Amino acid sequence: MSNALRTLSKRLPSLASTAMLLLLAGLATACDEAHPRDAYAHPAADASEISAWFYNMYMVLDTIIFVGVLAAFFIALIKYRKKPGDNTLPEQSFGDPRLEIAWTIVPTLVVLGITVPTLGGLFELAKRPDQNQKIIDIEVTGKQWWWELDYKKEHINTGNEMHVEVGTQVMLHLTSADVIHAWWVPRLSGKRDATPGRSYPLNFRPKEVGSFDGQCAELCGASHALMGIRIIVHPKDGPDSYENWVKHTQEIAAKPTTPAAEAGQKVFMGKGCVACHSISGVSELAVGARSRTSGPNLTHVGSRDYIAAHTLKNTPENIATWVKNPQAVKPGALMTNLGLTDQEAKDVAAFLTSLK
Repeated sequence: MSNALRTLSKRLPSLASTAMLLLLAGLATACDEAHPRDAYAHPAADASEISAWFYNMYMVLDTIIFVGVLAAFFIALIKYRKKPGDNTLPEQSFGDPRLEIAWTIVPTLVVLGITVPTLGGLFELAKRPDQNQKIIDIEVTGKQWWWELDYKKEHINTGNEMHVEVGTQVMLHLTSADVIHAWWVPRLSGKRDATPGRSYPLNFRPKEVGSFDGQCAELCGASHALMGIRIIVHPKDGPDSYENWVKHTQEIAAKPTTPAAEAGQKVFMGKGCVACHSISGVSELAVGARSRTSGPNLTHVGSRDYIAAHTLKNTPENIATWVKNPQAVKPGALMTNLGLTDQEAKDVAAFLTSLK
């Protein structure tokens, strides 16, 4: 047996083990039935479909190149191995015009095959939407560590959970109040930076009804990993339609109806919460009073799925935990620890939960 084959036979077990581990890892990943952020296999908007198409195209090309190189390697290893007792110099291919032309033309064709459609896709993603159609226009401001959402036409200010309509163009204007953040909801669109003093557009048209999770994709401080995003895509008609959500969200906050909620409202008003948070019909910050340290609008916070930017499920117990000690939930959180007692925290939670 030649030295090359002997070396290969020794390495085969380790190569097989590595291949098996990679296969098992792939199978484990495939077992995730929900696919909450799988943009490439389950795109849910026009922009993510373009990204998925390119990802799949690159994977096919990369696989072809990988298999071709690997096949050439093993063919050369076996066909041109040194035979026992053969000390002659193999035929030399240096300067062969056919090889020189081949490995110049083939890589050039591969690069052109990638570049041309990629440029077309980039222009398609950057295309400004037709202004004559219905557009949901939202200004998104990244703050440490949550997202402020201003619906310009609907005159709605809210936070963290964005509501849009299936089949309707969405136009985001991304900026930041403090450091650089990055908006990323994989199944709906690509990443886009949110930078202080600048506004970057991001457009997409949802094609599926449902909830889609995302994440700030730019390291922005101690609680960067706890700066989540949720987009709820509503149907055009029915009780859960986008228009019904708009009408409900434009209403003022419901008045507390239980003793605990009434006590919580008094704590909310008396402990300084109103200095940073707006509740329509209760206490509202003027637009000019909003700053990098002002918090989310809480008018209908009780109807949200999560609190603290997708960090905790929206339950009375979690709200009480959050308002009592925000920094224990989110390290470095700018929300003031007011030193609430356990009872005060429970009362505030009852008040906020009632704001449906």
